[in-house]
Amino acid sequence: MKCVVTIVMILALVAPAAAQTQVPADVWRSFAAKVNVGSELNVRLQDGTRFRAMLVGVRDDAVLLQPKTRATVPVQAVPYDAIAMLEPRKAGGNNAAKAAAIGVSTGVAAFFTILLILFATVD
Repeated sequence: MKCVVTIVMILALVAPAAAQTQVPADVWRSFAAKVNVGSELNVRLQDGTRFRAMLVGVRDDAVLLQPKTRATVPVQAVPYDAIAMLEPRKAGGNNAAKAAAIGVSTGVAAFFTILLILFATVD
């Protein structure tokens, strides 16, 4: 029984390390070539650094990224072999038009609610 528990513990420690295999640079090169220039990406590098960036261009040796930061930083050439993860950001946040529509509909609903209450109280 102790042997089985020991083997399970060893496998539990080794499995995450085996799951984090490095993706070949050719995969990132072909992915970057298919993504539209100007797209926002979530980027994670092999050293663990994470950041959001806009794709500026694609070269044979590196991808050109403009990091999204508060202070403007220059375009960075990130080598393909330094990339651990590269995925497009999903759109769908709250934009100004959506916020305005929510505000207007809330105001209209409040107006009609008050109007119905007034009609209900009038004899």
